[in-house]
Formats: sequence, C-alpha cells, structure tokens
Amino acid sequence: MKSKLVNGVALLALLLSGCSGIPTSSQVFYGEEISEDTSTQFVRVIARPPSNDMSPEEIVRGFLDACADPSGNYEIARQYLEITAGEAWNPLAGIDVYDSSTIEISGESKSLTVSADKIGTISDLGRFQSGDPGAKISASFDLVQNSGSQWRISNLSDGILLSSSDVDRSFRSFPIYFFNTELTSLVADNLLVPVSNSGAATSLVRSLLDGPSPYLSPVAKSAFPVGTTLTYGSVPVLNGIAQVDLSNEVLGADELTRRAMSAQLVWTLSGLANVSSVQILVSGQPLILTNIDSLQTIQVWQSLSLLPNPNRINLNVIRSESIYSITDVVETLEFTSKTPLIFATPNELDSKIAVVTSDLKSLQIINKAASKFELVSQGEQISKPTWDRNGSVYFSEFGFGVREVTSDGTVREVAVDASTLGTSDQVKQVAVSSDGIRVAVVMSDGIQDVVAVGAIFKTDSETRIIGLHRIERSITSIRDIAWSSPTSIAVLGSDESQSNLLFDVSLMDGKAKAFSAPIGAQQVSVDGNGKLFISAVDGANQLLYQQTFGSWSLVTTGIGGFFSR
Repeated sequence: MKSKLVNGVALLALLLSGCSGIPTSSQVFYGEEISEDTSTQFVRVIARPPSNDMSPEEIVRGFLDACADPSGNYEIARQYLEITAGEAWNPLAGIDVYDSSTIEISGESKSLTVSADKIGTISDLGRFQSGDPGAKISASFDLVQNSGSQWRISNLSDGILLSSSDVDRSFRSFPIYFFNTELTSLVADNLLVPVSNSGAATSLVRSLLDGPSPYLSPVAKSAFPVGTTLTYGSVPVLNGIAQVDLSNEVLGADELTRRAMSAQLVWTLSGLANVSSVQILVSGQPLILTNIDSLQTIQVWQSLSLLPNPNRINLNVIRSESIYSITDVVETLEFTSKTPLIFATPNELDSKIAVVTSDLKSLQIINKAASKFELVSQGEQISKPTWDRNGSVYFSEFGFGVREVTSDGTVREVAVDASTLGTSDQVKQVAVSSDGIRVAVVMSDGIQDVVAVGAIFKTDSETRIIGLHRIERSITSIRDIAWSSPTSIAVLGSDESQSNLLFDVSLMDGKAKAFSAPIGAQQVSVDGNGKLFISAVDGANQLLYQQTFGSWSLVTTGIGGFFSR
C-alpha cells in the first residue's frame, strides 16, 4: 500500500511551485512544458539551491520552496539540510496542505517553527482528507552553521508541506472505479494525481492495482488478481488509445473477473480527455473477452454507469397530502395520503416510494402497483429517506441514530462508526450514493453541522456505516444533501456568512463551490440529466425551482421534488 507514495509523491518531479513569501535568493524558475499526452501538460518548476549568507529564515523558506521539486529524490531540498539530516529525512511520509496566506515563521536563529492554517492532507494513496476548521500545521526546524559558516537545517520532521495553491496547480483529480464484493456493480473512489511526465494514465492504473481507499476496502474490491503489475511500468496513450499491458497473473482469472477488470480500466481511463478507448494486453498479447472488441470503449460497459439515470426526468412534487406527476404541462394526481407529506424518495426501480409525513413522525412506503401506503416506522424527527440497491430504506432520527428498513420490512438500528466526528445520535441525515455502497452523512453537535462520507457494511445480522470522514471545512449549517454525481454532493446550507447557499462539494479535493439559493430553500434534488432543483417555502407558498445557467427559475408549486422514469 505504501507504493502509492513512491509512485505518486516521488513522481511529483518538476511540478510544484513554491510557497508565498519566498525571498528572491531562492526564487522559482519556470522551464519548458513537457508532456507525454494532453492529460499531462504542466509547467516545470525548478527550485534554486541555497546561496551564500542566507539567513535561517531564508533557509527554511528556501527549503519549503525546494520541496516542490522532488527530482533526484528531492536533491535540491536536501541541499538546505545538514548532511546527516539530509540522509535521514524521509519526504515520502505524507503531505500536509496549508493556506499560504497564513504562514508564519517564528523562533530564534537555531530553532524556527513554521505554522499555518491546515487545509488537509494527501495520503500516500493519493487521497485528499479535509482538515477540521481551525486546524493548524506546525513544523519545527533546528539549524546549525556548517564549516563554511552557512546555515543549514539539522533536524526536521519527515514529510513535506505544500500550499493549497501548489496543490491546485500541480495535482489533478480523477474518479477511479472498483467493484462491490460480488463484482456486480462499480464503486467510485477518488484520486489526486500529481502532474508529471509519467502520465496520468499510468498513475490511475497503478492506483487501481493498489486497491481502494482504506474506508472502502471492507466493502469494495479490485478485480485484478493479487500481484498484478504493469508489464512495462507505464500506460502509453497513442491516438486516443490507452494501452494497458498487464502481467501474467491475469491469465489465471476467469471470464467474469476479466470482464470486471476491463470495466474498471475502461471506466477509470475514460475520465482522461485524451482517452477514447482502451486496449488491454497481457505480456504483449491481447486479453480475449467473449463478444468484446480489442479496443474497448466506455459504451461497452455503459450498463455499469454510476451517473444519474438519464431516463429519470419525470418530475413529481408533493402538495399537502398528494403526490403529482408533472410531464411538460400535464399534471397527474398519482397518490393521496391520509396526512400531509414533506419528503418522498423512489427506489432504484421506481416501483416503491418512501415518504415522510409533514410532522416528521411517520415513514411510509407506497407500492406503486397497489397504490397503497404502508406504515413502516415511527419516530420524533425522521429525515428524508434514501434507498440502497438492495431495496433497503435508510433514515435518521436526530437524537436516536440511523435505522434501516430492509426489503422484507424489518426495521433495525444501523451502527455508525462516528468516533472522530461525534456520536451516532448526532446524525441528522443520510444519503446513499448511486453505487449503493458509499453514504453521505450530516452530523450536528447542536452548534455546527458537518457533512461526511463513509461506506455501508452489511452482514445478515447487522448494518454499519464505517469509515466516516469529513469532506469539507467551510459549511456550518446544513438543511439538505443530495448526490449530484458519483464524485460530488450538493449541500443546501450556509457558511460563516449565514447566507442561504447551495454548495457543490467535490469529494476529490474537498472544495465547495457556492451558489445563491432561492428564498426559503428547504430541499435539493437532482434529475437524470444532473440538473439541480430546490424546493422552497416562502410564507404560505411552496415552490419548486430549477437551476439554469447559475440562476433559479420557477417550475411549479409544491415541495419534495423527486424524479422517476
């Protein structure tokens, strides 16, 4: 598992720019643009070695700058270190990402401390982890004068520090795809790839061979046999064809496993703009699959898509106790409950709808074929329900945790491993992703809300939400969430400005883009084309808006908008 750091961080060569405030004695120089293909173009960064008579602070700043150039095993950065420290320093221990506008260097000549606001970390597997609000990075540097009376760093911690602008400029984010444990559906993972002349395609395939993120590893798997490697160590992209040559371990795989491997590779590599098809080889010979051409395109594996279902474009809205289907300008009354409703969510097959009454006390399920409401659970503050691919419904009851209603109607508690974020009874909402494995969770301590992502782990006797980790650090209050894509979550809420906003949160790098939201915005939903809709309450009016070119247009009256086929 540590190979990702060697193949990722160590391949940062010639890519990152330095920290702000670097003195001119250690300025950054820009060389030629190098590219293996259009996905790997970058501006080469060359840090300068130390010059004579640099002060201790200039040495530390110069070292931070030089850490952006890992060529020659951080050859230039090591020149800022005393010989013994240079030999002992391990830059591959991890990356802390900080806000360059907050960096401070304090202390005396022989002992300096670098501190700054912490944005997050990049793991040895290339995964970004958002830092908590208020988190800081702090690194100490001891310095001595060498025989030539020049200051050098004699003691420092392993790892490197990079500013957020370094990361923005020098990493690219991509989804990579694994399978559930039954090899029946894809599961999306996220990867930050350092831009280098080794090629993004190579980095992505190496990541597949290394396996999923730790939080997904109990519930997701790679189809590649253990020990599988790239035969020639790289994945060239020629005329739009990514050529993946795998080692002989693949020959022992059966047809099902080979097809799963192919789907993983095609879906992952098709995320690169310069890849139109994938050719899979084993030690130079084509990998043979039944009824599959040697040049595989994403259309071959379209049935495994995790993108919104393009057929789910029929709008449905709640008006008091009734659910209406709206097609063009035609409105059809579909169902009528005995009590007013506030939430409604269909299952994957559109055969059932889970609804919550407006008092938030009852969860009911409608069997569309029978047009019958069935009470399945009661509580005091039931959240918007969400379905997995197996027909189970999940919901939270704030103060009492998460529950699951299985396909046979059994209600059971869901254990939430939330120790790093709070307690299970602080869960306000859950939303299962399209792969049925990952889950977004909103937690609240009564003062601040947090959105986190984890995975659903199920056995015959229990269901758990595991591996919860925070995905952003700016949102303080959350009203609703919805998966807008396999790698992003739409969050309706507010930040420190207290403004009513819609955030598009990327799981790749934790960045949250903010958009204005309609007055009284309450719920967010996504149609099969990825378009965003917001249900709002403005006085006595319940209104549904669609986002169009950054603004909101009124679609109809009602609340709890959802989409069906």
